[in-house]
Amino acid sequence: MGSKTFPQDNAATLVSGVITPSAGISAVPDRWRDWAETLLVFALFEAVLWTPRSMLHGLVIALVVASVVWFSFRRNSPVELGLVWPAGDAAGILTIGVLVAIGIPVAAILTGHPVPANPGWPKFHNLWPYVIWAFAQQFLLQSFFFLRLESLVGARWAVAASTFLFTLAHLPNMALTVMTVVGALFFTEMFRRYRSIYPLGIVHALLGTAIAYSFPDSLMHHMRVGLSYWRF
Repeated sequence: MGSKTFPQDNAATLVSGVITPSAGISAVPDRWRDWAETLLVFALFEAVLWTPRSMLHGLVIALVVASVVWFSFRRNSPVELGLVWPAGDAAGILTIGVLVAIGIPVAAILTGHPVPANPGWPKFHNLWPYVIWAFAQQFLLQSFFFLRLESLVGARWAVAASTFLFTLAHLPNMALTVMTVVGALFFTEMFRRYRSIYPLGIVHALLGTAIAYSFPDSLMHHMRVGLSYWRF
């Protein structure tokens, strides 16, 4: 019964940590939506990686981009998506990234491997598409997958689950897959703390460039994944 002095909502609400019927009913569709969007986009992304270049391949790429953009901006603000410079200290993220990016070619040289490892690839003036791709990967990993998984399993488990999906997408390139486990854990944990993809995109581009120049194509296959790895 509602009080005339303190009007009550007729709808059921979350009281003392107990989900009442109306709250539960609204929560179920949200969870199904998060699972559906996550699985759909991951399936489409895998289809891009495992289909040969064709009109169908181009169509699937367009579907991935359209789905990620539509699902993301339909429900999240730019701040929630990490499209802001972190309010916290990003210097630590950038420092770690720069040091590791420098350390990779230094370690290659110290172990007797030439740098660049592959004559003629990658060409320095052609690196700008990879910079864009690095930021796009961080948006997909953090702003799309992590945010949905966070709402489903909580922030801590979402770090592990997002890392698993990101790592799975780098098969069958085993060398790159192993590196991705470490990299994705770092990237996702930093996003969990600071909620910005900008420093992560910078570090991703630096690390990817360092790996490309330091590891031979016999191992990395031009850093390809999916079907193109076998067709290198």
